[in-house]
Amino acid sequence: MPIRPTLHTLAETDHWIVVAKPPRLLVHRNAHHPRAEACLQWVRDQVGGRVYPIHRLDFQTSGCLLFAKTRSWAAPLQQALAAGQKTYVAFVRGHYSNDSIATVTTPMKDDNGILKAAESTVVLLGRSHDPRCSLLKVEPKTGRFHQVRRHVRDLHHPCIGDSDHGDTRVNRWWRENTRANRLGLHCLRLTVDPQEGPPIRAECPLFDDQYEVFQSMPWWQDAVAKEPGLANNPLPLPRYEEPNEE
Repeated sequence: MPIRPTLHTLAETDHWIVVAKPPRLLVHRNAHHPRAEACLQWVRDQVGGRVYPIHRLDFQTSGCLLFAKTRSWAAPLQQALAAGQKTYVAFVRGHYSNDSIATVTTPMKDDNGILKAAESTVVLLGRSHDPRCSLLKVEPKTGRFHQVRRHVRDLHHPCIGDSDHGDTRVNRWWRENTRANRLGLHCLRLTVDPQEGPPIRAECPLFDDQYEVFQSMPWWQDAVAKEPGLANNPLPLPRYEEPNEE
């Protein structure tokens, strides 16, 4: 069995654990990558027993990731998370001009092609003309597939590094001129109130690749003033063999 890196623990009890998911690591293996390294196996090794993912983060997305330590806690935590709050920071293309809270309600299709309601609130953290980019705080009120990525796209400000919903030319410029070589999306905070036990309050520092890019932007101090957690000491990227992007 390979010796796996340890994921940074953000919060933990006997019933659940919140870890800092690095970018380019699957939450769990799938049919396309049946032997790939994944958070599920890493966290299982850390806690010494089976764990159950309560939600997903995309392959290239980093940040707060919640696992139950027992099967009996999995469903209650999923229900609590549906009523809780995930807070993302999205590094996006262009100079975001809206100074007030924006609400995006574009519906999204589920796996059966049925349109489902979706809602996200978006708040400006920082912006600049040179380079033309912005940092947004996004809080999804529902949990649809790629919801944050699609809702910022619907505001005409797709995430930098988003190969599905973004701008190929802009993404290439950032890859070639900065360290922004992956999806500009990070789950900064997780707030969940389980029916039993203490509330879950977790905040995930940026990983050092995004921290380096964000800190070099003209809007960095403005963003930190609104979200001080951005300035926490960044986490190092663990080294492991990455699968092809899912």
